[in-house]
Amino acid sequence: MCTECVIILILKMIDSLLDINSNTYYNLQMIKNIDSDFENSRGKSILFLGKFHSLSKEELEQFLEQFDINYKDILADDIQMVVEGTIMSPLEEEIAYDAYKKKIPTYNTEQFEKLYASNLNNDSLLMSLKLSNDQTRLAKLLHNIHLDDALFLKLFRMYDWGEEGLFDNSENMEISTLFTKRFYKKERFDPATFHSPISIFEIAIISENEAVLEVLFSMPNLTVKQSRSGQKRPIDIKEALSTNSFLNQDTFKRLVRLNSSSVDYFLAQNPLLTTESANTLYQRSDEEVKTALATNDNISDDIFKALLEDEKIAQTLLLYQKIDLPRYKLITKLHPNIGENETLSDEVIQLLIDENKVEIIQNLSANESVSSTFLEQIHALNTPEYFPYLAANKNLSQKHITTLYEKKDFEIDKSLAFNTSTPMTILDNFYNRDNFEINKSLALNESLPIEYLQQLQLDTRLMNHLKENKTFTENILNNLGI
Repeated sequence: MCTECVIILILKMIDSLLDINSNTYYNLQMIKNIDSDFENSRGKSILFLGKFHSLSKEELEQFLEQFDINYKDILADDIQMVVEGTIMSPLEEEIAYDAYKKKIPTYNTEQFEKLYASNLNNDSLLMSLKLSNDQTRLAKLLHNIHLDDALFLKLFRMYDWGEEGLFDNSENMEISTLFTKRFYKKERFDPATFHSPISIFEIAIISENEAVLEVLFSMPNLTVKQSRSGQKRPIDIKEALSTNSFLNQDTFKRLVRLNSSSVDYFLAQNPLLTTESANTLYQRSDEEVKTALATNDNISDDIFKALLEDEKIAQTLLLYQKIDLPRYKLITKLHPNIGENETLSDEVIQLLIDENKVEIIQNLSANESVSSTFLEQIHALNTPEYFPYLAANKNLSQKHITTLYEKKDFEIDKSLAFNTSTPMTILDNFYNRDNFEINKSLALNESLPIEYLQQLQLDTRLMNHLKENKTFTENILNNLGI
């Protein structure tokens, strides 16, 4: 290629980056506008050079025909603008150079794809694809990042996965990756995740777009490895969707209709659960699904009463359910778990304090949903077994914290060292003791100054505790610029 051509091409590359046509070689300056240049092409032609990943020649011709514009791949007198593809042959480079010399506005693929997407007749396009079932054309269109999400999802639904999974062949993997690049949104992640099945799985869990979630239901299923933590977690798309509280009711009902015990387990915990769905799940539930239902605070009083009949499930029920006076009267046998419940009505809390059952009051004392007024009542009971639990509660008044500290009890001190409401003068005293058991509590205290936490870090035995401390971990992330 001639030296002059190379200079022009370099200038055009700069032009593309700046999105203006800066022709210093010819000392020409003019502002480009693809919309007006496209409009000026009516009744004339546009020159297309190179390869276009998202548009075929036929697709371009059909699109241009709507605007009375001709498709050309050779330079002609009526060319009003040039669109350059990603890869051009030497001959096409020469044609591009000639067009440039003629001062014909030139645009890159992405600029034209954006214009194309903004001028599409969506209904016409969708109807055409439904009638033709042209999967090649469909796949090319999905590559256009400027299509709005609604159109992309409608096109995506039409893709034929064949008899294979989302990542089982190169074509399916490519389409799946286009989906994940558009809808997989996390603050920090490895971009390689876009090409992994885990991205699809996580979209099902974290997406807040009900249209995306509805499309995921209809996609080929995939399975991921179960967590080694022992906690039951979803392992496929349907189970993952069942955990998502942004589903529309249609998708939720479709999940219910699957009649899958593994899906039911996660649906039973979903806050979208309606009385009708809860009744359906309960009627066909095993013990695992019943236990999951017991954790969902949207269940009706009838299901609450039914679940109470199983003593083992009742333990979970009393821990998680909203319990007011009418529900409290249904309970025939109290379990200590009720003291940990964070949704007890004031009437129920008062009744529990009046009954003064040791294990229940201990749990109630540590319950941070209990107001300082009730904690004062518990403190007034003057029962030593309650003091370490009260000492850990951030709602305890400063007066009572000081009173407990003055008891000089080691178990109480460990709890006070954990309490974020404990005055700094007392925390200073604990820190200066340099006692390992006390330090374990201090390492978890988010109100402790970062300087103290950094000193505690020197004891490697405390690292697991410090990792749970938000003050400590956020300081590390800030120092890393994350």
